[in-house]
This record gives sequence, C-alpha cells and structure tokens, in this order.
Amino acid sequence: MLPCPGSDREQLEAKIDLLEECVGSKYPKGLEIGLEMEDLDNLKVLSDIENNLSILPNHMTTSLHGPIKLERGFQDNFFQSQQGFESLVKTIQFARDIKAEPVNIHAHSYVSYQKLKILKRDGGIEAYRRKAIANVKLGLHRLKELFSPSPKICIENVPWCLTVDRVDDPQEALYELICVELSDFLEIVNPAQNIFATVDIDHLAQWRDSSQLLDDIKKLGRGLGHVHFSDVGDIWQPFISRVKEGIIPGDGRIGERVSKELLEYFVTFAERQELGIVLEVEEEDFSTPKNSRESLERTMKWLKELEGR
Repeated sequence: MLPCPGSDREQLEAKIDLLEECVGSKYPKGLEIGLEMEDLDNLKVLSDIENNLSILPNHMTTSLHGPIKLERGFQDNFFQSQQGFESLVKTIQFARDIKAEPVNIHAHSYVSYQKLKILKRDGGIEAYRRKAIANVKLGLHRLKELFSPSPKICIENVPWCLTVDRVDDPQEALYELICVELSDFLEIVNPAQNIFATVDIDHLAQWRDSSQLLDDIKKLGRGLGHVHFSDVGDIWQPFISRVKEGIIPGDGRIGERVSKELLEYFVTFAERQELGIVLEVEEEDFSTPKNSRESLERTMKWLKELEGR
C-alpha cells in the first residue's frame, strides 16, 4: 500500500497509476487514506474522499489512518477525553462508510517536557503509564459495544519524543509514555476481538540499534496486524538535528540487510495471517512521488529476490 490524502483526486489517480505500473497483478495492493483531525467535522472533505475512492479499481483495497494532532495543550486525541472518544467513533464510522480496513490509529497520551520532569521527580511515571494503558483498553471496549461487527483496529507504535521531526529544543517537544515499546501492546492487542498492533518500522528504529528490530517484532506474535515500512534518517539530537522519517527502505540507518530481513518475515507472516504493508514516504512526496516510485521499485526487487531463493 501507499499513503494518500484521499481528498485530492489528482494525487489519488497518480498513486493508483504508480501501483499498477510497479506492482502489476502478482500482489494485492491498495492505498492508506489519511485524515486530519479537522476533517472529521468537514462534510465536504469526507464527501470528496468518498467520491474520489469510486475511481479505485475493484482489485485494490483501502485502509484508513486515523487523524492525530500533536499540539501543546490539545486534549482531544482518542483516548484522553470524551470528546476525543467521540472523534474516534467518527473515524471508525467513516472507515465503514468508505469500506476501509484496517483502521490505523494512535493511542496518544502525550505529556509536555515540564510535565515529564514533574512525573519523573515525583516517581509518577509508572502510575501515569498504567492509567493511560487502562484508558486505551476501556476505549476499545466501548468501541466494541458500539460497532458490530467490529472493524479491524490497529494501534501504531510511536516515538517517545513525538515531535522529533518538528523541533530540536527538548523543552518545546511532546513526549509519549505508552505504545513506544512493543511490550505495551501485549496488554492491548486482542486478535479475537479484531484489535492488533501496527508496527511503524522507523518509529521503532529511532531509539534502537536496527539489529534489535526483528526480535522485538516477533514478540507480538499474532498481535501483529499492519506494518508501516520505511527507513529512518538522522537521529534526534537536542538543538542539533531532527529525525527524518519516510526514507526509502535501505537508504537510512536501518539499512538494506535488516530491511530485507524484516520484509522476509512480513511476507512469511502474511502467508498465515492477513498483514498489510504500507510503504510510508516523506510528506513532500505527495506532490512529487519520486520516493514512492523508488520505494516500490526497490521493495518489488527484494520480493523477487525472496521468490528466487
């Protein structure tokens, strides 16, 4: 799959053409449609997305990336408040309207630098984490009561510093205390209830040696439901450099060898359980899809190499 805004018909057509050209008919393919938080109450945007998706060929599928908002003082992400939960419900309903599955969401409970310092000083980090995870589990339970059958929901891992690609001042950054380590997902995912984890490779790689990635992912077992596949550039160094996401697989710090190992695991996994792989790209690539093409061509080359073994 490739990410796509969905409300821009021209970009949607370009992504469809690119998928057809690079992937052909051998593998299933589709698009992951992205939403902004403001879109949930914008009937025109939602209508445009739904109308635009009518051009999607029948053999292509769609997933939906739920909206996020990384903003100081913003309290309406999905599991932080009643208003946030109502936004989550709107997201799931829209996914049903456009027949998109899975629905990929973030379970943010982010804190500011100042609050993080207070929690650390007072020994309150673990209590905060326990409450935040409990809120996610409660919200997912409430969703299950509202939607039957339950859609496939995949919760994505995030970097512990959420704004690594936006700021280089640690005091201006936002931080996440849950869903950073994949061990948190062992408490949340429940395949029997259609709740899984999305593993974002470059989020996971921002704070690890790439040699650890595969072992971490394997611990999810059947809880793995979706993958965001790309490489990561640079490393977050306060006041010096930011992290660059969406690098072409093999061109960043993860590198070609580990990227191929991960892809091989995902392909083998998908033979026994449904697994979507989204090739994430840099944001500027939406207007000039150079990275999308190179990511697709390289991934297809690796897939052919795997078949030839």
